[in-house]
Amino acid sequence: MCKTIKRGIAAMAGLFLATAPLFLYAQETPGIPEKKTGIGVVPQYAIMNGFRTDIDIRLNKPGQWLVFGPQFYINTGNSDLWSYEELSGFGIDLSHRIYMKSKTQPKGPYLAYGPVLQYFSIRDNGLVSYVFEESGSEYIGLHDDLIHTNIFKFGGNLMIGLQALISDVFYIDTYLGTGIRFSYDDRVKGLHGYYNDGWLDLGYSGTLIVGGVRFGVVF
Repeated sequence: MCKTIKRGIAAMAGLFLATAPLFLYAQETPGIPEKKTGIGVVPQYAIMNGFRTDIDIRLNKPGQWLVFGPQFYINTGNSDLWSYEELSGFGIDLSHRIYMKSKTQPKGPYLAYGPVLQYFSIRDNGLVSYVFEESGSEYIGLHDDLIHTNIFKFGGNLMIGLQALISDVFYIDTYLGTGIRFSYDDRVKGLHGYYNDGWLDLGYSGTLIVGGVRFGVVF
């Protein structure tokens, strides 16, 4: 898992740096109508059995946008990366974007920040307690069964990004930054696995690296 995380970080940083000259050169193009809305997807969420779509809305202030990122998670089979049997959940990322060079188009370098809220419902195999009687006395035993865990997570992100417009309609966006997460759950301590071994885990609390790619359209 650690090697996979390091490769992912290196790949995102490489893509970010390789495309930087293109985006930093972005200037206003006379005669192109101002964009007001964008719709896109964030493909890396599929790694966590999730789907995220972004809705970008231009604010009244020049060069400033608000991005809504609702996300949904579902997996009814075994996970290859995490030790759970079933997963469902939802969340939302909100971010305020400030484009540093373009005042009328969502392109070029930008600064983004905002909150993150997520909820996960997980079922995994673990030890469950039960009560039984023997020789007139009650005892507590343990047996393997599915354990249901609810995880509530919130935090925030601070990112820099580079977004380019292709044919003034399609966009490709790369971003990299840092964030913090606070997670709470209703698990029974000591009876089954935790979800906080690393910053990609569903119940992680602490600081982390945030990065990725978006694709979409603006109009």
